[in-house]
Amino acid sequence: MAIARSVPDPAVRAIVIDGHAATPPVLRMLAAQASARGVQAVVVGNERDANRATRLGVPVRAVVAPPMGAPVLARAALRRAFGPAMRGAAVAAVGPRAFDAARIAGARPVAPGDELPAPVPAESRPSRERLRVDWGIPDDGLACILVASPPGCADARVALDIVGRAAILGRPMTLIAHPGARHAGRAESWSGVAGGAWRMVPDARAEDPELLVAGIDAALVMDARVPVDLDARAPGAWGTAFAAFGRAALRPILRGDAVGARLLARAGVPLVVADGTAAAEALSGAAGVRTFDPRRPNLGALALHATVAGTPA
Repeated sequence: MAIARSVPDPAVRAIVIDGHAATPPVLRMLAAQASARGVQAVVVGNERDANRATRLGVPVRAVVAPPMGAPVLARAALRRAFGPAMRGAAVAAVGPRAFDAARIAGARPVAPGDELPAPVPAESRPSRERLRVDWGIPDDGLACILVASPPGCADARVALDIVGRAAILGRPMTLIAHPGARHAGRAESWSGVAGGAWRMVPDARAEDPELLVAGIDAALVMDARVPVDLDARAPGAWGTAFAAFGRAALRPILRGDAVGARLLARAGVPLVVADGTAAAEALSGAAGVRTFDPRRPNLGALALHATVAGTPA
């Protein structure tokens, strides 16, 4: 989700979703909130983004595909999608482009809040045996999922470095990461080094981590934080335009949300969480959660090793 304080607002009149930022658990949560509030959503993205939101229960009333991905270049289309009744109204926004789109349309964006847990996935969950065959994990191996929501907010190469250090301390370990994670291809190419003691397997289901609960032994929760809270302040018109265009053109690093981590914690999966992330704040003091300084990968490896040390072979 976008960087902003979580501000549940009973007066929210609509939802606006950045197609780049909304994972299936987030969309299910928004579907539940839309149903409870009797509102509809505007999707900033393409038809595929809108279809996925609809499939997961979000009532989509309009989809806007901005030129070059920049909402500032789709001002007229956004104003039509929101309608004149939304001028000045509060809308729940998910993702940087959603905040930009709402402001450009004249609405007041707020974070939707994540106080409601997302529903359990409707899809059947694969068995542990099926998943471990899919991933090629040996009988004595361990599986660790990289939890990043959305997937592009975390670096698979950094995560694999931590997993590799943890594997040196104990048993072989496989990192399960979404192929959309940053540097996922490079991390996958490193698989097989050190005799296969650590490796990365891409799996698109990782953006909906509850589906993979049966096959994983631990979760590593990370993201790549940005130093400036662009969405929490109210820039002027030119500031909004330049920020919106820049974010769309560069496809920015997004700050992760805590939804995936909260779902895994609810399922009883032990978590190793990087300090400073939304998950570290949301799960502070929770049982089965260890935190570490992401600037010190050895600490992450030690925490991960300690987490899985008692896992049966």
